[in-house]
This record gives sequence, structure tokens and C-alpha cells, in this order.
Amino acid sequence: MIDTVRTQKIFFAMGTVNTVTLFEESDEALSAAKERVKGLDRKLSAYSHDSEIYAINSRAGISPVAVSMDTFRLIKHSVMYSRLTDGLFDITSRPLSQLWKNAVKCGQLPDDSILDEARKLVDYRDIILDYQKRTVMLKNKGQQIDLGAIAKGYAADEVRNILHAYGIENAVINFGGTVINMGQQRNIGIQKPFAPNGQSAASIKIGNEKAVVSSGLYEQFCIIDDSFIHHITDIRTGKPSDSGLLGVSLVGDNAEELDALATAAFIMGAAKSMELLKHRNIEALFITDDKKVYVTENLREKIRM
Repeated sequence: MIDTVRTQKIFFAMGTVNTVTLFEESDEALSAAKERVKGLDRKLSAYSHDSEIYAINSRAGISPVAVSMDTFRLIKHSVMYSRLTDGLFDITSRPLSQLWKNAVKCGQLPDDSILDEARKLVDYRDIILDYQKRTVMLKNKGQQIDLGAIAKGYAADEVRNILHAYGIENAVINFGGTVINMGQQRNIGIQKPFAPNGQSAASIKIGNEKAVVSSGLYEQFCIIDDSFIHHITDIRTGKPSDSGLLGVSLVGDNAEELDALATAAFIMGAAKSMELLKHRNIEALFITDDKKVYVTENLREKIRM
């Protein structure tokens, strides 16, 4: 059966283009979904001076900040994923990631002394949560949180909940490569590294209520002094990850979890991340730096190259 798009909402939030596609009529559901994501963006952005994350970062080492349930819940979950990945996923890595994002933009490597100082600020264990007062505090001045590696997944899961509340059963949520499928099986394209946007290296057939999240070094990169520099930082070295991967795509039930673990799996590499992903009942597709594609066993029959 071929789907016919009945209603669709496309909008910008969380630093990316977000698309909610319904295969049944409901302008109200789409409006509610957009309003929810925009509201989350206002709370969770590390860049907006009015956000709760900006307030936490501004008060680092000074005082706790009272936050909404959304922000508290997502930070609490982020700490859990940090423990699960031995800190390879760490929302306090913003001081490091900003250095490398600036390097990509200006074409100049950060000074080693500045890099060392930034590394000292990265430690998820310095996030202080007060469950009774619902406050968040960073232990040391200069520390910063960035939820960019998990917020899209959280938002996508929230939109799925909204669509269910409106009785929607047939839809696709796509938040900048974080995809949730609702309804019949669909083929979800996996971006081919360094190819024009929309050109697929493979497609994965996923069923109802399944999510796909991809992470890749080809999204933001440049060459500096003959070195390939990208935006995914390995906090163990303070430098761009060198795991032998160009990209990883994870398939599972929870987009928030996939969003967080895609970053960690990319840094860990294909072989080392397998045990973690199997334990979490997550399937994976890996694209290596020699352009080979590897997939977990249960995903093989669902892949089309």
C-alpha cells in the first residue's frame, strides 16, 4: 500500500529542520506537536540567553538553578547514559566541543594549553541534581551543559506521545535525522557520507513505533594542517573521535536513548559498542572510514544497499 501524505508540518527548531508527516488528517495534532517542540527548544537551547540551560551554565560554580520538569528529566537521563557509556556520552563536554566547532569554522587548531583547560571542565559527575527542589547546578565555574546530542530524540518521543493522544496511528517524525515511524513498515534512508544531502548509502525497513538515529563525522568537518577535523569529540583525548567510523545508525524503540547512544557508539567504534547495544536491545549499522558497511545480525534482512 502506498501512503498518501494528508497533512505535514515543517519548521525549524533545535538547530535543525523538523518534519512531522501525517497520513491522516489532523491539523490540530500538527500544531500541538510544533508548539511542544518550540517550547522544548526555548528551555533546552545552550545558545538562547533565555533558556534554562543557559541559566545553568551562567551560574556554574555559583548557585543551583530551578528548572522545569522537562529540563530536569532530560539532564537526569543524560547522567544515566553517561554512566552507561563510561562517560563517552557527556553533556558537560560543551567547552571541548565548542573549541572544535570553532576550529571547523575558522580553520585553526586550538592551542594545546586551551584544550587541556577545556578537558578539565568535562565531567558529568559534576552535575548536582536536587530532586526535592528540582534544581540543577554545575560544580565548577566554566563548566557548561549542551543537550544537543539528546534533545532531538527527547523531542521526537514527545511528539509521538502527542500524536497518540490525538489518535494518530500513521505518521513519520523526522527531526534532522532522528526518525520515528508510526504505522506500516517504511524504508528509512541512511545518508551516504560526504554525498549530497538526501543521497542514501542504504535504507532500513522499520516497523511500527521504531526509531532510527544517525550520527556521523561528515555533518561538520574541515581539513586543518593536513588533519581531518570534525565535531564529534572523544573526551578521553579532547580531540575529534578517531574510531574508524564515518557514521553509525541505531534502530530501537526510544529515540532519546538512540540519540545519546549513537554518539557513544560512534566514539567507541563498531566492535566495542556491540556489547552495549545488544544489552539495550538496539540494532546498528556502521559505515567505516574505508566505506564498508557492517550491520548487526537482526538487521541484515531489513537492509537494502
